[in-house]
Amino acid sequence: MKSTPTRPADHRPPGLDAILRRLRSSSGFPTLSTTIVDINSVVANESHSTRQLTQVILRDASLTTKLLQVVNSALYGQYHGRIRTVSKAVMILGCDEVRNTAMALTMLEFAKGRPQEKSLQNELIGAFFAGVVSKQLGQRLGIPNSEEAVICAMFQSLGRLLVTFFLYDDIQKIRALVEKELPEEAAAERVLGVSYRELGVSVAREWNFPGRLVEGMETLSAREISAPSTDVDRLKIAANYANDLYNAALRTPASAKSAALFALSRRYSPAIKLDARELTAIIDQSLKEMAERTTALEVPAEKNATWQAIRAWSGSAPDGGETSDTETAKAPDPLTQHVDAIDAQEEKEVAAAETPQQALSAGIRDVTEALASDCSLNDLLHMVLETMYRGMGFTRTMIFIRDGRMSTMRARFGFGADIERVIPQCSFPLAFAPDAFHVSIEKGADIVIENAQAENIAQRIPDWHRKAIRAKSFILLPVMLKEQAIGLLYADSDKPDGIKIDAEQLGLLRTLRGQVTLAFKHCAPGRG
Repeated sequence: MKSTPTRPADHRPPGLDAILRRLRSSSGFPTLSTTIVDINSVVANESHSTRQLTQVILRDASLTTKLLQVVNSALYGQYHGRIRTVSKAVMILGCDEVRNTAMALTMLEFAKGRPQEKSLQNELIGAFFAGVVSKQLGQRLGIPNSEEAVICAMFQSLGRLLVTFFLYDDIQKIRALVEKELPEEAAAERVLGVSYRELGVSVAREWNFPGRLVEGMETLSAREISAPSTDVDRLKIAANYANDLYNAALRTPASAKSAALFALSRRYSPAIKLDARELTAIIDQSLKEMAERTTALEVPAEKNATWQAIRAWSGSAPDGGETSDTETAKAPDPLTQHVDAIDAQEEKEVAAAETPQQALSAGIRDVTEALASDCSLNDLLHMVLETMYRGMGFTRTMIFIRDGRMSTMRARFGFGADIERVIPQCSFPLAFAPDAFHVSIEKGADIVIENAQAENIAQRIPDWHRKAIRAKSFILLPVMLKEQAIGLLYADSDKPDGIKIDAEQLGLLRTLRGQVTLAFKHCAPGRG
């Protein structure tokens, strides 16, 4: 199966560079690009780790909070309220699903407060719907990772989304031409100098989307639809079929629904056999999942024009109409309403700003559950370090692990500012020296340095630490086993007196340290 290329690989449309320059100079675009590029780079790397994706997400406090709210919503019913760290979300849901959710949340966040917010929500809900339909189709086509089908379908609309986001005057000119019956892609090319499709594919490449997903985003003409022979072919079929279904629902009168479904069924029959009844079932199931997703993402779908048009076309009850099965299911069950009330209260508490004690306690629960499962040592250590980092607002957290062969304590991994640069520089010999690190591991002593620049403290700070980190305050929690330090939990702040820990917080940090000790005893090592 070959899709029509946007242009020959060595040819750039004349207007592309000019549009890309305008996008790059638009407020918010560089930040949006950086976040998505970093997420895609981690997921695309075959040696990626839970920690690397967690690190990218943790850089954005708003994204972190929103992601945890979503993964604890009814959308993920089996984990409802039980995922309290990004590390655990990545470990349980997988990198692809976390990536999809994170990218959706990132784009939604950029839509807020803009004059075109309503138009953006219409476009995003349409893209989300196509993505959910594509997932259903992908499962029927036998795609091993149906989350990839979500991305391919959603980002077929990337060019249009970007123009709506950042070049709103141009989108209005394009819509005016479409109203005069000029095809949308031709209207976009007249106004922008490049089609939506070409713009979307170009930005997807810049954003480090894997080649298979960029290929999966390509559009197919009727003559190009044939039996798929590869997973990339299946991604193309799922994404194109989903967007065609969405466009039919949005633009075809309800009276012509049967004819539209028959035409689509016939068009895609060389690739997948689905009759009108099966297509209707896919739409209905996708609407149900969309309702859950938009609620979790806090998108006001019920009052959205695109959402209402799809529901009306599908024959779903309109807002304020007859009670649906979903609404009936929301009626309180006397057997579970007390527990439901507790869950609802916990969701409110998660949504509110957490105190350090609440964040540490939540992380401890995650680690406790992980200890009772087959969680790897590395995954568990990621949870502990993330809990310390987010809960206490540290600048960095790291764990040093004893290397008996090299007779050193070496930083293994961590979270926070410049962590990838810092970690390779953080190691020290086991041979005793009169500094804070050696005192901590030799005596098994917890040490809090509130001001590393104080006269009576500065001489106890080793040179390697001053050169690598220059933290103004830090805490050391040795991990002891059989009276020997096998590890060292480290956290710091770049501010003098930036670490102020009360007795309750110290007790919770010590509990986390105790869980690390148990992990070293019982957990198998895993990928870092």
